[in-house]
Amino acid sequence: MYTYRNKIIFLLIIFCCCSIGLIYLKPNYITKNDTLELKLPNDIRWVVKSPEYKMLCEKVYDQAMVYTQHSYSNKKQAVIMDLDETILDNSMYQVENFHKGLSFNMDSWAAWVNRGEAMLVPGAKEYIDLIRELDIQIIFISNRMDERVEATKENLRKLNIYSEKDIYLLRLNKSDKKNIRRNEVIKGTGRMKDYGAFKIIAYIGDAMGDFPSKNEDIQEKFILPNPMYGKW
Repeated sequence: MYTYRNKIIFLLIIFCCCSIGLIYLKPNYITKNDTLELKLPNDIRWVVKSPEYKMLCEKVYDQAMVYTQHSYSNKKQAVIMDLDETILDNSMYQVENFHKGLSFNMDSWAAWVNRGEAMLVPGAKEYIDLIRELDIQIIFISNRMDERVEATKENLRKLNIYSEKDIYLLRLNKSDKKNIRRNEVIKGTGRMKDYGAFKIIAYIGDAMGDFPSKNEDIQEKFILPNPMYGKW
């Protein structure tokens, strides 16, 4: 009986010691994990937190403002702009995916677009305000699917940069490439038939696909930094 009681006491002591140890160790373990979870990959963290990203975007838009004011001629002019990572900052979509252990996929992207929670790329609103003041047509050529155009407009409304005068040439299907839509703007054909042809004075985007090749057009091109995704 005495031996059995000693064993019980010994096991209770071990249990208590382990419990106390876990109590002291658990906060440090959680803190370490939380720190690891918050440590985003460099590309996303640079966009979300760095002053360099903000400064570069504002510099690009400052240059675009100067050029646009210089090129303004009261004629039927247009600026072609991309949306994602050019006007709309989708870095929080990337952050959410990282914390979920996911990469880009069309289902999660569609859900994100429909939420309409993208923020503004630094400098974008000031530039858009200028071209509206000059009465230059804004034409959005984006690879967002056309079926989500209303969600996109709602996002722009939330950011106070929506206008009924803007033209949206979003993607209809896989074969609806950006060069096709650019040609419609230049020639006044297809979806641009009712608007007529426009003189494009500038292109603004975040990837080479947002701009025409040298054979298509020679107008000025302004590119925003986007290290988070692209074709490299």
